[in-house]
Amino acid sequence: MKLKLEKLAPAAILLLALPIISASAGEKPFPRVIDVLENSWPEGFAIGKGHTAYNGSVDGSIYKVDLRSGEGEILVEPEPGFDPYFDCFKLGMRVDPRTNYLFVAGCVNGDAYVIDADNGATVERYQLGPDGEFALPNDVTITNDGAYFTDSYLPLIYKLPLASNGGIPDSSDDITEILLPDEFILDPANDPCCGANGIVSTPDGKTLIIGHSNLAALYRVDPATGDVDEIQVNPPLSGFLDGLVLKGRTLYIMTPGPQEGVFVVELDKRMLSGEFVGIITDPNMNGVASGALFGKSLYVNNAHYDSFDFENGVMIYSERSVTKLNRHAVETLD
Repeated sequence: MKLKLEKLAPAAILLLALPIISASAGEKPFPRVIDVLENSWPEGFAIGKGHTAYNGSVDGSIYKVDLRSGEGEILVEPEPGFDPYFDCFKLGMRVDPRTNYLFVAGCVNGDAYVIDADNGATVERYQLGPDGEFALPNDVTITNDGAYFTDSYLPLIYKLPLASNGGIPDSSDDITEILLPDEFILDPANDPCCGANGIVSTPDGKTLIIGHSNLAALYRVDPATGDVDEIQVNPPLSGFLDGLVLKGRTLYIMTPGPQEGVFVVELDKRMLSGEFVGIITDPNMNGVASGALFGKSLYVNNAHYDSFDFENGVMIYSERSVTKLNRHAVETLD
């Protein structure tokens, strides 16, 4: 693989920039590895106001951390009596800047939380899944008029409508569904998880992109019509597709394995085809699950799947972390 980096600026520009560079030379750079809540089970990750980030955990906790200083605090405590063999409370999440609310997918409980990102208070809780059916809301993206949640078990996308100022509905009755095609119907005996997983939206909210974890495939969804088209990627993707991040027409795909890294796909204008251009790797990634952009950096959280011995029920190590990546440092495919 070859390493593809941004072109160096012309010497004249560098000379003009010297006073600025000198003035900021004393500033401490943002750390490349940031410690988060020990013994947690990281999955969701979001960046809110300024350089404040949120690392969510399957145990229900949310850790609030400053990306510049690395200092953090528990915003939401873990659920009491959490059992890693049976429980799952929080997965993907995103912040709506209009309200500074965190929208969080509620995993096997079939629900979603809206949480005040300043104080951790639960503003509202919605039931997403159909009555009497097992559902697994996994990830979320926010547009001007709605929060869209994927379901990794049922072939559905849920839309929670939002007002133009970010206001939320009073009840779950306002939630609507987008039906996904047959390839999102799972066989519980052989494929309990996961169908639809990561989700992103274009800035105008007219297009959604979702990843199918089991099939390593991407789909374009028109939220207005419900039309769903598979995105033809060349060469085809492989592995388990987790969280997604979109910048322009560049799609970053968190892939914890078998090849650990962030897959990078350049999409065409209609977002119906794409070129798999390369992978971002880093020795500090460990079970990359979700990510968010901050400037030229892509921050990803690490699920640390190897930290727990499920056979013996023993936590092998307690450290958890978020990794800062250069989103332009793409190792191109040979």
